[in-house]
Amino acid sequence: MSQDDLTFEHLPLQYELVQSVCSAFLPEENVVAAVLLGSLASGQGDRVSDADILVFTQNGFHQAAESCFASFESGKEIFYCLDGFHSENAYFKKYIFNDLTSAEIHCLDLNESFEISKPYKVLFDKADVVNTRLTDKPAPKHEDFLAYTNGDKGLIWELFDCIKWLSRDNHELAKSYLKKLADKI
Repeated sequence: MSQDDLTFEHLPLQYELVQSVCSAFLPEENVVAAVLLGSLASGQGDRVSDADILVFTQNGFHQAAESCFASFESGKEIFYCLDGFHSENAYFKKYIFNDLTSAEIHCLDLNESFEISKPYKVLFDKADVVNTRLTDKPAPKHEDFLAYTNGDKGLIWELFDCIKWLSRDNHELAKSYLKKLADKI
């Protein structure tokens, strides 16, 4: 499936975020693929769903992707940005924008071991790498997320997740996560 097949008519802000990621990363030679994950990929997204995107890179580009991130950020009103490394082969940036949309962009070097679970949508795949990463294992669940993984720097993101869950009337998930967070703090 290509990005042209991707539409969320009822979620134009999220659609624009996904298109913006593709526009920023696709032209780069060392970016080989991008995949949309989560509720937007499943068609179950709502107004507060984040655009959760994996970008596969080569030749260490995950450590030198600042021009792509700058292109993605251009013209957007950013309320909050969290960045860091999952490992030496995986860099991420998480954004909350002033309109309360959000995005996670994870740049993974091809050397990073990572499996893609359903739901997903391939945005582009220049090197046919996505199929080699597919698994039937279930995707991680919010209930299993570790708390306080980025320390104080990540608190805004974690609290924003709780606000999203509360807005969907998922009070138990939010309370459970807040308890995990309180134990870590």
